[in-house]
Amino acid sequence: MSIPFFKIALRNIRKNFVQSFVGIWGLVFGLLCFVPALYWLRYEVSYDCFYPDSDRIYRIYSYDKQSGKTNDLVSGILNRELHDRLPAMQHTTVFFVETNHCSAGNVPYVSLRTVFTDSTFFSVFPQTVLAGNSVQPLPVANNMALTESMAVRLFGSVQAAIGQGVKSQDLDESYTVTAVVKDPPVNTNVPFDALLFHSQVEMQKNFVDESGQAIWAFAMLQMYVKLPPHMVVKPLLSELREYPSVHLANENVELCMLPIGDVRYMLNRDTPFTLNFIHLFVISGLLLLGCALFNFLSLHTGMFRQRIREFRLRAVNGATRSELIRQMLAEQTYVLLVVLLLAAFLVITVCPIFSRFLGLKVELGYLIRLLAICGAGVLGVVWIAGFFFFDRLSRSALFFRSKAIVSGHLALQSWGVILQLVVSIVFIIVTSVVLLQMRFIGHKDLGFDREGLIYLSGISPFRIGETRMALKDCLDAIPQIENVSETDLVVQHNLDPFKITADVVWPGKQPSEKKMFNFVMTDPGFAETFQIGMKEGRWFEEGDQGKIILNEEAARVMGLDEPISSVVRLTLNETKDYSVVGVVRDFHTLSFRNRIQPMLFVLSDNPAGSLYMRVTPGMEQEVIRQLNQRLSAVDASFWDVHPLEVSELYDRLNDSEQTGLKLLFVLSVVCLLISVFGVYAVATATMKRRRKEIAIRKVVGADTGDIIYLFFRHYILQVVVAGIIGIPIAYAIMNSWLQGYAYRTDLPGWLFVGIFAGIVVVVLLTVWGQIKRAADSNPAEVVKCE
Repeated sequence: MSIPFFKIALRNIRKNFVQSFVGIWGLVFGLLCFVPALYWLRYEVSYDCFYPDSDRIYRIYSYDKQSGKTNDLVSGILNRELHDRLPAMQHTTVFFVETNHCSAGNVPYVSLRTVFTDSTFFSVFPQTVLAGNSVQPLPVANNMALTESMAVRLFGSVQAAIGQGVKSQDLDESYTVTAVVKDPPVNTNVPFDALLFHSQVEMQKNFVDESGQAIWAFAMLQMYVKLPPHMVVKPLLSELREYPSVHLANENVELCMLPIGDVRYMLNRDTPFTLNFIHLFVISGLLLLGCALFNFLSLHTGMFRQRIREFRLRAVNGATRSELIRQMLAEQTYVLLVVLLLAAFLVITVCPIFSRFLGLKVELGYLIRLLAICGAGVLGVVWIAGFFFFDRLSRSALFFRSKAIVSGHLALQSWGVILQLVVSIVFIIVTSVVLLQMRFIGHKDLGFDREGLIYLSGISPFRIGETRMALKDCLDAIPQIENVSETDLVVQHNLDPFKITADVVWPGKQPSEKKMFNFVMTDPGFAETFQIGMKEGRWFEEGDQGKIILNEEAARVMGLDEPISSVVRLTLNETKDYSVVGVVRDFHTLSFRNRIQPMLFVLSDNPAGSLYMRVTPGMEQEVIRQLNQRLSAVDASFWDVHPLEVSELYDRLNDSEQTGLKLLFVLSVVCLLISVFGVYAVATATMKRRRKEIAIRKVVGADTGDIIYLFFRHYILQVVVAGIIGIPIAYAIMNSWLQGYAYRTDLPGWLFVGIFAGIVVVVLLTVWGQIKRAADSNPAEVVKCE
């Protein structure tokens, strides 16, 4: 019986092509949107979960109750103390990650992303050792473990790397390769090219001041702990929270512990997407799939209902209810298999685009398995819903009772259309508001002219002193460069915790005040290079050591009516008094999610080696081309230096929003298409069902305009109901989203009115052809056919 049922299913797809096309492709696109979103969520929450016993690995960090700031780094002293005092902290490790410029073998220069640690690293983060000492990969200081890819790059093979030397050009140290480990997966919070047992880590575990007291505030290390099996975490969390007040006499700080799987989104400041955004995207995909599934069920049950005469004829010829139900379920299953095949083909096709778009390493096999699971879920929902409908339809075929089915089906169709329109309205409003916010950010005054400004990144602070004169000669040789400034200011999402201080005293400061300031090391050419205006006073001149400049926000926070010549006491490497010589106008250096911070500018002879260049307008790409050609001749480490336009740096701050906008745009288009095709299919079926009613209305005097108005009123009412439901939901969602920006656009009323009016027009244009054709039909022909 399966082959005849398959043929019947194909025949009915051809006969009801529009409804079948809409239902099948709507469900295909619904799966195509939902499955990658689900894979993305699974990928993002799987960071570092590949380690054995990852559910027992936690990150230790601190929280300052006064400033409300989280510090993800801790003191090495804390690691030692917790290890000695708390039995659960027996397996801990601390480390810091930095780029180490090295030479090895025949390679004169290589940039190694290095984890500076000790032998305890492997007790928490076991690695797969491919060569060398697998029992104790880093037995003593200055031993190094390379990744497989780096070992092959430097020494030709994994085995050849063992025992070889690696020379650090930054630290003037030599290391011995004692192990080669497997490359870490992409989804890790601790990516590395090398693991190095370094004495700096041991020194920080025993860091004391001149009086011999442990220095707790020297927080430079990441700390992880692997808890014992079956450990109850809650009492340990409470004990950690109270540890600073009990043992350190510090009531303002709390110690916290975070599962390793949550580190990416709780402590990583540079994560491009928030987990809430990804959850929202998954929910959006689920809603879209729900609309497509509702549409599929509505359209296909409608097609089965139109075949009631066929089923009654089969019943008259001896078919039982179970046989009728089995036939209908079989036909629907064949259609769903077509859906899954088409969805699998499209998922495989768009997989590379999806991977490149979001920067994910997509495992195609897992993605297909996820599609199979979701397809099985869809199949189960359709079977359950279909069984109840087919049971009632089979009863109607046998006992000639169909009114309840007809009325119930029509109500279901109406609410299905309304639900799809609600989701479409929400998607379109969300996409439009994100677009408005991106336009607002793109046109927001930064406080300086970013056009014609180039940033030179990746210069090692250890080598800038040796190469400064050569670099200066290189830049002087490029005539398009007008000004150069050296500073440690970097355009980024959030403030660098190492550039924040509360150790600032100013005239009139109250003892209870604890304000956080961002301090910036800079040079005399900064203001001219950035073209930043002064509110009062002047910028630095040569020899202005002992002077300080505030931004407007810092002057406001300090409450200084006449800041010029005020004395500010600032503790950096040492406590020192600075005289205020100027107040610079506020300018943006962070994402627009953050307010402009109070900033203190201090003159420095070596401000960490970040260079900004003001070039002749329109010559930015030419200067970048010349820099790329010349920098490698200045110093070997400049192979890793990448000049960028500052405009590009600011655009990168909004990469997640721009990517999100593209994703939302795709979802909006797909959802609107599904809704429009659904409305079209429902309108087509409605016109077929009500053509006798239309003919009778025309016979008794109704003209074409009356009939068009009758149906237009019905569909406009559906859009109105969808708008009443969808617009407040969209407003609430986007108003909440905009609160995450310190600088944001408004939600204009014309946007909601325009989108509502646009949806009305699209719906009416969609059904216009069917309604006009039905209204113009010959009543005599319709009645004769009926």
